[in-house]
Amino acid sequence: MKLINHGITSAKHDLQELIEGAQAERSVNLDHLRSLQLASQLLVQREAQRLARRNTGDVRIARLGEIERKLRERVGVLDTEREVAAIRVPPVTKTGALIHGRVTDSTQRAAGPMNAVLVKADGKPVEGVPSVKIDESGYYAFVLDEKQTAALGDGAKLQVVLQSADAKIAPASTADITLKAGTVVAKDVVLSTRDIDELKLRPHAKAEDPGSPKPAPRGATKPRK
Repeated sequence: MKLINHGITSAKHDLQELIEGAQAERSVNLDHLRSLQLASQLLVQREAQRLARRNTGDVRIARLGEIERKLRERVGVLDTEREVAAIRVPPVTKTGALIHGRVTDSTQRAAGPMNAVLVKADGKPVEGVPSVKIDESGYYAFVLDEKQTAALGDGAKLQVVLQSADAKIAPASTADITLKAGTVVAKDVVLSTRDIDELKLRPHAKAEDPGSPKPAPRGATKPRK
């Protein structure tokens, strides 16, 4: 992090540098904390296995199982926090506009790879504003410059449409967006299981054929004939 600190002329740049430094430090701290949680989970698992080898009826085994479940839930929460910490909101000028947000599932995790399209009330894409790819954090952002914002005019109704392969949906939570110079609009989307299936974001695991041979584990050697 490098601060120029030349007074008012560098204030905006200096503030951006401070914010970026804080976000980067947060990501590093979350990574460390997640590693500690995973290590704790492994220790609890090993201890439960040790007790089970001695006495399967040991009452401490159930208690350790509950502790492991809570540690697993904390790792899930930290994964969400890591996704949020990775987001970098683009700057917007006083004459431009920004529409941004996250697309997640019901657990606040990124829903999956897809594109976001900014459309007008008639469903046609806004001219000059290309579709954007939703990143691994589930984040999308449409940055409009002065000309694009002015061309839309005050009172224009916009919506964010999500597309994946040949499927698309128009979430109600992103409808009736109005823009004017200097506007920043946050529109998060929480997709239902049905939405995720419709967009084909998470393919279902194929049922295993009981008659098919299972692959040998890594490192295993084939028996000699």
